[in-house]
Amino acid sequence: MTESAKGKEVQLSADVVMNNSLGALAASFGNNGLFPTGGYGEQISQADTMWINNRWYLISNMRQLISEMYVEHGIVQTLVDQPVDDAFRESPTIKSGQLDVDDLEKLMDFCERRGVFRAIVQAAKWARLYGGGAILIITDQDPRTPLNLKAINEKTPIEFRAVDMWELYHARLNIEGDIDPQDDEFLDSDKNYDYYGHEIHPSRVYRFLGKEPPSFIRPRLRGWGLSVLEKVVRTFNQYLKNQNVVFELLDEAKIDIYKMKGFNDALLTSKGTTNVSARIQHANIIKNYNNAITMDANDEYEQKEIAFTGLGEMLVQIRQGLAADLKMPITKLFGVSAAGFNSGEDDIENYNAMIQSEIRGPIKYQVIDMVTIACQKVFGFMPDDLKLEWPSLRMLPADEQEQVKNHKFNRTMSAFQSGLADAHEAKESINKDGLLPVELNEATDALPPVEGDFLTSNSENVDA
Repeated sequence: MTESAKGKEVQLSADVVMNNSLGALAASFGNNGLFPTGGYGEQISQADTMWINNRWYLISNMRQLISEMYVEHGIVQTLVDQPVDDAFRESPTIKSGQLDVDDLEKLMDFCERRGVFRAIVQAAKWARLYGGGAILIITDQDPRTPLNLKAINEKTPIEFRAVDMWELYHARLNIEGDIDPQDDEFLDSDKNYDYYGHEIHPSRVYRFLGKEPPSFIRPRLRGWGLSVLEKVVRTFNQYLKNQNVVFELLDEAKIDIYKMKGFNDALLTSKGTTNVSARIQHANIIKNYNNAITMDANDEYEQKEIAFTGLGEMLVQIRQGLAADLKMPITKLFGVSAAGFNSGEDDIENYNAMIQSEIRGPIKYQVIDMVTIACQKVFGFMPDDLKLEWPSLRMLPADEQEQVKNHKFNRTMSAFQSGLADAHEAKESINKDGLLPVELNEATDALPPVEGDFLTSNSENVDA
């Protein structure tokens, strides 16, 4: 082979190596995500990041983990309990055309005394925590048989017991996620729940479900819902990691540094190591008790402090992310006041809307069912026109509450003076809204005299 031929072969080999190296290097960069495309322009899947950042398992199926979190972490109790407690801050008003005012008052008294609303609140909390809760109707009837509501009367012992989903086991597996334990097919089946060794017919179980999962995940939840903790796993882990870092740094906030002559040589022997340890221990004891250190002239001592710079700002961002995932204001979740020019009213309005849609709405008919059973117990019949009227979630200051009462009172008196309402109706309205510090006798026909310019101003309006 001539020299020129050898030179061309070497050049060709170098070009091949160079091309192969660049192609492999570019391809490796693309595969590592440093560039949006591979070495030869091939498109990388844009879903790679989402695949990597998903957990692919549900903590809703981890009963022990969720239980321990609820017991140990106050913030978990807050995010589970606070929305439900706020939703039932005041008991809902029950209305029915088949019950008069005294009957409704007696019914409300029974529901509060016998723990009907308390059981509803607790079942709703278990539904948020675990993804499912229930209320068991316990009577003197055989729990293995369908519940006969019409057989319940004043003398029937009855209990409304709140349980979580893990206390109820069922022989029928909800593999396809299409079982509704309240439908007729399920109620007529012989597949009872197992409650600590006792068979409970499904008609005695009124379920409260967590957030409904997608169809792909639904079979893994055995017919129940998602825990509210599912959507805060990442942000809550960030919160815990920040707290753990602060906790560890507190022990290292101040570090004592001893510079001892011949330290390295002393560590070469066991006796020297023992002497060095005893020397440092003795110095720390004296420093703790006497706030003084006695040292050799050739030794040095200094103390360094660690600054927690940036941890506070990081905690603020983590709290905001956690509050955003839960749709709860930071003022509710962490008990901190609104900062800056923000009064917090907008946050509270969004929070109230969340309670209305996620707490009150889904359990509306469960509450009606429980109250209907209470009616059967108290009155011996079940009204078919029961309705709930939820109190307002907005809390007004004391002065604004008085202004609202004044407006209601003036409106009622105006309707009475104009003849639109008689005395009985006017006094009933006044007593219902608690507009006066005393309750008026609705049996009489007259209203108390109104002093001031009220009559004059209203008579002028009527004449006009």
